[in-house]
Amino acid sequence: MKHILKNIRVLREYQDISQEAIANSLKISQSTYAKLESGKSKLSVERFILIASYFKVECVELFKKDFNCYVR
Repeated sequence: MKHILKNIRVLREYQDISQEAIANSLKISQSTYAKLESGKSKLSVERFILIASYFKVECVELFKKDFNCYVR
């Protein structure tokens, strides 16, 4: 699970998107999103799918341990 969260963080930072921007799209607070991204709170399947959709990547891409950051 840690590599999935790392992939999400790397992708967010690569695209220069704030935690607050993603949190707003998920209709959660920035602190709640930060806890999800850091692993302090469990990431639900529903939120995982929404995050992948936000970044316009296939969910399976975020599972890869050799994830390469890219922008579509």
